[in-house]
Amino acid sequence: MVHPFLRKLRHGARLTKDSEEILLRLTQSSRCIGAREDLVPVGGQPHYLPLLVEGWACRYTTLENGRRQIISLFLPGDLCEPFGALPRFMDHPIGTLTPAVIARVRTDAVRNAAQLSPRIEEALWWDLLVASAIEREHLVSLGRRTATERLGHLFCELHLRLGLVGLVDEDELSYEMPITQADLGDLLGMSMVHINRSLQELRRTGMISLRGRRLTIHNLEGLRELSFFDAGYLHLFGPLSLLNTNGSDLGTTTR
Repeated sequence: MVHPFLRKLRHGARLTKDSEEILLRLTQSSRCIGAREDLVPVGGQPHYLPLLVEGWACRYTTLENGRRQIISLFLPGDLCEPFGALPRFMDHPIGTLTPAVIARVRTDAVRNAAQLSPRIEEALWWDLLVASAIEREHLVSLGRRTATERLGHLFCELHLRLGLVGLVDEDELSYEMPITQADLGDLLGMSMVHINRSLQELRRTGMISLRGRRLTIHNLEGLRELSFFDAGYLHLFGPLSLLNTNGSDLGTTTR
């Protein structure tokens, strides 16, 4: 199978065989980490860029009263820190939500790769752009979308993000949902009661079903309309892959 980082970056630039081999060499150092473990604690000094190969992770903060806010959700293929530079210390911890495989990518190696290949540099800047746009859209959800709209918007976003790395069953529009309702609440700023009610509402409309740990979207366009989802912020249009009306064709770049 194609490495998820490589598969994702193919949507940011038209990578050559040589540039793909350079990127693969960056990801060779990896280790397995259990669920609910921090990669680097608050105040710790990071020495590498964490790249999520398998599993789900997040950036979060916890208040003194124990309440947690998930700031960013990381999926396979995601760099958990921007590629340009590492912070002197961690102001927010990054932790796993599920068992995970993390590749340790050296910052100097990433910079050298970008210098060797303009297409790698283009793909990495695209990746950073998308990560920043996701955080901005998350802020919109927290401030202006209703509980049901927030949840529906997240499900639409996950469909596209997981689809980029081949983790969506496009025949059934379904994907694994390995995190808990408590995790969803901490991500979306909602109580578990509101998460449960919103899930029930989406089920009643017939737009989704959630069985075990697998989410199926039965009416993608309806869910997008309900949650005011516009995929433009994921920057998959223009010279990049054009999505068809049901969002299932992720294609390849045309540059």
